[in-house]
Amino acid sequence: MTTVADIILLMKEADIARNKVDSLSPDQPLDEQGLDSYDRMTLLTELEERFNVELPNQIANQLKTLDDIVAYLNRSEMN
Repeated sequence: MTTVADIILLMKEADIARNKVDSLSPDQPLDEQGLDSYDRMTLLTELEERFNVELPNQIANQLKTLDDIVAYLNRSEMN
């Protein structure tokens, strides 16, 4: 089961939002917390590679918070 801590660790390892990652709130939209479009695209790419999932634009656009990402990955792991 994937957790918010797993996503935070992935972000640190990939150097995504390095000055903000430790203060991210899991239930707040990432763009409102200072992640720009480059950070977001890098995060989505890292998620696809690390968790072996495909995130088409329709799905990726729905993943606005860390909680959204965790919920999606955990549903994907069950399938």
